[in-house]
Amino acid sequence: MTTMPVFAEFKPRDRKPASGNSRAGGSRGCSINGIPLTQLAPQTFIGKTASTRPMLAWYMSSSQNVRFRLFEFVSADTVKQIGKVKEIPTTVGINKLKLPFDYPELTVGKTYLWQIVIDCENNTIMNNAEFTVINPQSLTKNRFTSIPESINYYAENELWYEALEEALKATDNGKLGQTGATLVKELAQSEMLTGSGVDMKNIQQRIENLQKIVGEKI
Repeated sequence: MTTMPVFAEFKPRDRKPASGNSRAGGSRGCSINGIPLTQLAPQTFIGKTASTRPMLAWYMSSSQNVRFRLFEFVSADTVKQIGKVKEIPTTVGINKLKLPFDYPELTVGKTYLWQIVIDCENNTIMNNAEFTVINPQSLTKNRFTSIPESINYYAENELWYEALEEALKATDNGKLGQTGATLVKELAQSEMLTGSGVDMKNIQQRIENLQKIVGEKI
């Protein structure tokens, strides 16, 4: 009898609150199916990656160009832009961007903010998410025999960006897939327990958007 692999859930223990730069916005603009531009990454807290060129992902309900920017925190609430603004064509569904080589390699120990911007009629929609690059040497060097095994390992170690990248390897372009959908559902749950009363309305809207993306079965 074959047993199914047990997946570790993405339940980050170390949820350092994100700065005011990444507070979720409540705009519904530019959405065809009721789901606006949504970054598939922690927003209420600072995510983690062990990669100096992480893969970034977001959801679009329409195919239009977006503008990508990357910032580095130089103090607790001050950022400086790294590299130039990049205009990226997108597709409906899940969009991925591996940090391009025309951007400098990221530095272990530093915190960054990535931004996706789209123009909608008379409105500009902006999404920000923050992450810290941790030392990969703090992780054991595993040789994974399967994608589920690697996702399991990264989720256990709170490495959202690696876990989602592995999950999306097994899907068609623009699709989330079953494992990716599970991760995004867990991301929504991890966002739910943070935030001040002032932000709760926007945070709740973001959680609903993430749940709708999962519900689309893409």
